[in-house]
Amino acid sequence: MKKIHFIIFIVTSLFILFSCKKETELPLNMGYRYFPINTGHWMIYDVDSVSYNDFTGQIDSFSYQIKEVIESVFIDNSGNETQRIERYVRENDTSEWIIRDVWYQNRTTTTAERVEENLRFVKLIFPVETGKKWDGNSFNTLSPQTYELQETHSSKTINGNYFDSTATILQKSFYTIISEDFQQEIYATGMGMVYKKYTSLIKTPAGLVTSGIDYTYSIHTYGN
Repeated sequence: MKKIHFIIFIVTSLFILFSCKKETELPLNMGYRYFPINTGHWMIYDVDSVSYNDFTGQIDSFSYQIKEVIESVFIDNSGNETQRIERYVRENDTSEWIIRDVWYQNRTTTTAERVEENLRFVKLIFPVETGKKWDGNSFNTLSPQTYELQETHSSKTINGNYFDSTATILQKSFYTIISEDFQQEIYATGMGMVYKKYTSLIKTPAGLVTSGIDYTYSIHTYGN
């Protein structure tokens, strides 16, 4: 009888041991903090833009600032918690902010989505892991576009701001002798997007840019 009790004790102890080990392994670094959803969170970006006009041959350069604020939270028609993002623009640090447009975003257990100019994009997928790929246009009418997490949980300094954990998403990289298309976004934990590069150019075979746009968002300041 003592032997049976001893065997039961050993089996029970091993079960508890492995159950505890399994439970400690369950929590994952999902990366939700790369996509903040708290009301009052704001970001100011320095934006540099160059546009090429193929009709006039004119090249226009602009520098300005964009401010994004999570203004409020509401439940949308699908029953999802949604953040309203108010976007403002100004010429420089001393100019008045002027509201530009309103975007929306959702963070689910598996995706981070943004509605920009009435188009919904899947900006991130969770958990945030290097090498993961997905269709960023899966919820809109645009052609499929493969996004890839190229680098995750790495430190970066952007526009003089240091971030100890960032995730880099390559959205597009396509080059030919007469075109150049590149899209990239970088997110920082607790901050959201801290850098964006968008390039869409048409060139001559000699490399002269004839039309298109090239702009960069770099984080300036942020807060809650």
